[in-house]
Amino acid sequence: MYLESIKGLDDLKKLNINQLKILCQEIRQFLLDTVLETGGHLASNLGIVELTVALHYVFDEQDKIIWDVGHQSYIHKILTGRKDELKTLRKNGGLSGFSNPKESNADAFLTGHASTSISAGLGMCEARDLQKKSYNVISVIGDGALTGGMAYEALNNIDKKNMLVILNDNDMSISKNVGGVSLSLSRLRLKNGYNKFKYFLTRFFSAIPLIGKFIVKFCRATKNFLKSLFGSNTFFSNFGVKYIGPFNGNDLKKLIKILASIKKELSRPILLHIVTQKGKGYKEAEQNPEKFHGIYGKDCQPKNYSYSKTFGKTLTELADNNDKICAVCAAMSNGTGLDCFAEKHKDRFFDVGIAEEHAVTFAAGLAKSGMKPFVAIYSTFLQRAYDQILHDVCIDNLPVVFCIDRAGFVGADGETHQGLFDLSFLTTIPNMTVIAPKDTNELKKALSFAAEYNAPLAIRYPKETDDMYQDTEFVPFAWEYIANCDSDISIFAVGGNMIKLAQNAALHYDKKINIINTRFVKPLDENILKARSKDKKWIVLEENQIYGGLGEKISLFASENNLNIDIKIIAVKDKFVKHASIEEQLYENGFNVENIISIIENKG
Repeated sequence: MYLESIKGLDDLKKLNINQLKILCQEIRQFLLDTVLETGGHLASNLGIVELTVALHYVFDEQDKIIWDVGHQSYIHKILTGRKDELKTLRKNGGLSGFSNPKESNADAFLTGHASTSISAGLGMCEARDLQKKSYNVISVIGDGALTGGMAYEALNNIDKKNMLVILNDNDMSISKNVGGVSLSLSRLRLKNGYNKFKYFLTRFFSAIPLIGKFIVKFCRATKNFLKSLFGSNTFFSNFGVKYIGPFNGNDLKKLIKILASIKKELSRPILLHIVTQKGKGYKEAEQNPEKFHGIYGKDCQPKNYSYSKTFGKTLTELADNNDKICAVCAAMSNGTGLDCFAEKHKDRFFDVGIAEEHAVTFAAGLAKSGMKPFVAIYSTFLQRAYDQILHDVCIDNLPVVFCIDRAGFVGADGETHQGLFDLSFLTTIPNMTVIAPKDTNELKKALSFAAEYNAPLAIRYPKETDDMYQDTEFVPFAWEYIANCDSDISIFAVGGNMIKLAQNAALHYDKKINIINTRFVKPLDENILKARSKDKKWIVLEENQIYGGLGEKISLFASENNLNIDIKIIAVKDKFVKHASIEEQLYENGFNVENIISIIENKG
């Protein structure tokens, strides 16, 4: 009824409050119909409908709204002229699942990872003031992003800047929020009584003829006493930030009134604390927001073998017989497969929130004190802890195991989430060993090896696969032949996806090819490399950036040993890979049978 008339923000501002409430219902239904079809981040967007509508209704098109994490920006996309494109969400050439300025000028900042919005907003405020401009800056931080340390680094520097931080408190990141910050926010929610009491007093005394205004002034003069009495002189005040809330973030009328009032007095940093219901309006998502945080589309179903579940189950079994084994994750116990470990070994399971840097150094402390920590973090998020891996784990050669989920191409989440850098940044660090198991059986063996290994170790794997290979012996630091034949062409493949591609190429080629599973990416298996030194051609397949990956290391080995071999590397060529299906991403980046055969035949 009203949604069809919204082509831009000017159309939104023409509606009255009752029409806006109906619009919210229409948006929520449209979102459900679309995302259940396309897949994407559902529960977080269902919870933020009223806030998004209220923000765009009150603030102006020139104002900068930064969504943190950017996966909660779907309604923002709908209201800023992209409604008809939402059916292309996360598809090749379609809308991104995150806010992205390349997609629309309405997106103020690219936000794929968490806890960045206050820092970015603060930078925009400084630029605005230096350029003597007058737009407002609003950072919407939610879905657990306030558990990330970077948010507090920004608050520590906010220094009287007139910007608005909206804390969208839904008590969830992906998994349930944990830690002291979450506990503090829970306490703040209980202080709603103070706000209601203050509002009641103001209304009551203002209605008294003649003396009412004087009484209100007196009440305001006692505000600090009341704050102290009720405990509302909050943590945020210590940063020089005016705290307002908590309020019901799904009450549209109240939100509009509050935001309009804040807009008039936005001359200092203000934090508005709202409480929303993740998954609101969809019963299944309300009851299980973690399950509906990110969902598959109808055309994309889970594969047969889950690396994540295999990892969690295997580590739990190893911990049954080894009381030194601990598990650490960063707000993703379910996504990394550690929910079963958390249930059975609660005292040795640590979810530190969206704080990857802390997770790594915390694990280093565990290892230094005699425990055996396994740190489960997605490849894209492990990037955030590079310094801690290098400085706090590897220099002291501590036995921390990094279990790196979603390695390689990840499909629809796109350029902010591809796991295409871990081989490059991990294999350059001294003392680090890196394993890429070919299937879930090899993952189990790698984990058993890791439990006894007394140095830094990384195991990288995708989310899931349909392929299981012949179960062979797992020899530490050794590669294995998948195909060993009378051929002078060898393919070195990293992980199961690349082995499958190599096998498909061999099937379509009229001559035999050697295929080698390079399961230990670091160190190199020099025995096999020397044994293949008479080959004419080596082809390296790796789901990673070409710079710093296995191919470069093999090329260096050949150069140092004066090997006259034609070496070709199929990897991602110095670019960020946008959202599409994994199959499309593979093909478009040269991971296809035609390209391999062309290289073999010296045409590529």
